[in-house]
Amino acid sequence: MKTFLFYDLETTGLNPAFDQILTFACIRTDLKLNEIDRQTITVQLRRDIVPSPRAFLTHGLTHEQLALGITEYEAALKIHRIFNTPDTISLGYNSLGFDDAFLRFTFYRNLLDPYTHQYGHGCYRMDILPIAVIYRVFHPQGLNWPVVDEKSSLKLELIARENNFVTSGRAHEAMNDVEAVIGLAQKFFEHRAIWEYSLDFFNKTRDEVRIKNIPPELHVQGRSFSVCIMMSSSFGSLANFMAPVVHIGQSLAYKNQSLWLRLDSEDILGLDEDLDMEQTFVIRKRPGDALIVLPPLERFWTRMPESMQKLTSDNMAKLQENPEKFFKFMDYHLAFKYPFIPEMDPDAALYQDGFFSTQEKRESRDFHRAIKPLVSRPSGHNLMSPEVLESDVLKNDLSNRDILSQIKSPRIRTLAGRILFRNFRVGNLDAGKSGGINLEGQTGPGNDSEYQLHLNRLRSSREDDGIIGYKNDIKLNQKNGLDELKAVEQEMEHPNPDQIKMLAWLKTYIENL
Repeated sequence: MKTFLFYDLETTGLNPAFDQILTFACIRTDLKLNEIDRQTITVQLRRDIVPSPRAFLTHGLTHEQLALGITEYEAALKIHRIFNTPDTISLGYNSLGFDDAFLRFTFYRNLLDPYTHQYGHGCYRMDILPIAVIYRVFHPQGLNWPVVDEKSSLKLELIARENNFVTSGRAHEAMNDVEAVIGLAQKFFEHRAIWEYSLDFFNKTRDEVRIKNIPPELHVQGRSFSVCIMMSSSFGSLANFMAPVVHIGQSLAYKNQSLWLRLDSEDILGLDEDLDMEQTFVIRKRPGDALIVLPPLERFWTRMPESMQKLTSDNMAKLQENPEKFFKFMDYHLAFKYPFIPEMDPDAALYQDGFFSTQEKRESRDFHRAIKPLVSRPSGHNLMSPEVLESDVLKNDLSNRDILSQIKSPRIRTLAGRILFRNFRVGNLDAGKSGGINLEGQTGPGNDSEYQLHLNRLRSSREDDGIIGYKNDIKLNQKNGLDELKAVEQEMEHPNPDQIKMLAWLKTYIENL
């Protein structure tokens, strides 16, 4: 039976490769939005994470609450099973723009397939935020829409308040937000024709077919292009969340990406400024993602501001007048490849290193089986209790077999080592402590020295010690965290007692990383 899995996450920050999930909440419903079950998972704060003060002041999770949680590895196993339940349609509010990336990186660094929940066993993903855009623009009378500073707002918290959705907690609490999303979906469900039409945007096959059936309207030197309307919350309320676009083709390097040029640009193709191709921009869309494409029908087109419609017409003429520049622009972006980042941290290498090979999947399964005694401990026993740590099976699987040295793939060995060191008190990082499992004899990627270096770099203020991510960004380190904390303290004029307590804990925690 097909089911919806409404979910929400609270995290240590905004970086999906380097931050971690702290709470996961979900409610499973049937396709008529009747609740089937619900659950919440709380996750311990990893020791290689510098928590973002802004994030913690937003969700308000305390160290006492997190201390009662389970390890990230255990949480990843549970969440992966939930999402990969056959015929699950997973969805949230801006889930394709935020939460789903956190899931992919969480699964990846815990040696679980990061993509099967998107396509396997009848599963796929949706997002309620793009559907909210459709209703806001084309059926606004269905809800009370909040307005902030004379601009329409799509913030879930404000929509829930304006429409008196019944929830059990406060805003930015995971389960509360899940309940609010279901309340919003139920309002949309009352207008079934729009609801059913919107669902097909997240079906990859139907989304592609809809786009292919849009007839071309722009003709440049014998070549024809489809002009469409793209809908996204990112375009903003002043544009009525719309942008006129022209489909310039499919990426040659990334087969699942179609490329689009906005036609409402004040300087189309950078013609006025004579920009280099590297300074120009395209929209990259994947089938079934959060970018909704509509045909340029009059009933849709006239919803755009008149100034945007005129600018689009002018820009289409410019493309026809400058075919050489237009085709050069197309050729550059169609052939574009993301730059290789040689010093990227293993946690962030999901996209650059690609899918797990058959051998890597087998080695990951062997690793999960070998450390299962750490997770499948007797009920009521602490994860690192003497009963578990001294069990013969654990000694055999971890100490005697040198589990990491059995792994041939360098990246699987590195990620497996980090799983052990992050979650299970192993290696020289805990030498001399009760309950440590010594993997001192193991060498190469994934050993405890590699992970100790990772921790040392988090504490370092040297620029060349920065831990590099997939966007060539830097993982939040101790200095960054304290700088952000100081900025937050200066911004807050009248912090309440809970905020004062939170900031004091964060300061102590980050200083003693």
